[in-house]
Amino acid sequence: MARLIDDSKIERIREATIEMVVDKGYGGASISEIAKKAGVAEGYLYRYYKGKSELVNDLLYTNLNELINKQEQFLDDLHSVSDIFEQQIRVLFKIANKHPEKVKFLFVLMHDYNFTIQDTQRKRIRDLCKRVKEKGLATKEIKPETDEEEIFLLGFTYPIEFVNLRFKRIFNRASLGEKEIQKVLNICISAIKN
Repeated sequence: MARLIDDSKIERIREATIEMVVDKGYGGASISEIAKKAGVAEGYLYRYYKGKSELVNDLLYTNLNELINKQEQFLDDLHSVSDIFEQQIRVLFKIANKHPEKVKFLFVLMHDYNFTIQDTQRKRIRDLCKRVKEKGLATKEIKPETDEEEIFLLGFTYPIEFVNLRFKRIFNRASLGEKEIQKVLNICISAIKN
């Protein structure tokens, strides 16, 4: 007989994992603490995930997929890299304003050497950056020597770093509105054009 999946428990596990990773880093978050915070037995968690790596990668995949799917849609629908970057930044800022823990989770994993991204996710990101470069070369918005790594740094990493600075209020600014979208967009587009 198949086991019934309790969606509320799975959601609590996911929320607890994000919270623990944000609070303690990937290396500091343990399965037992995640299970305790989610209000489930460790054994229950292990029914669905082989371990912490699989659980965190599943969450990262889900969160990255949301951004990557949007980026692919923008690549198909929009004609300029500037428009693509702008829409991607808007999506990221919207997520940051509505669900800040999701962006914090991405930020922590990006900077935690105990965590490694899966090869399939890495390939999908590289392929996406390659498509952005091809479009940028066709529209003459990207200089030929700009590589996929720079596109990733400017189109994804820098906006997340900017959001993180706002979350931490290092410069006493917390807003993530239209002015900030335009500021980040101008920096990113200027860097790939020069």
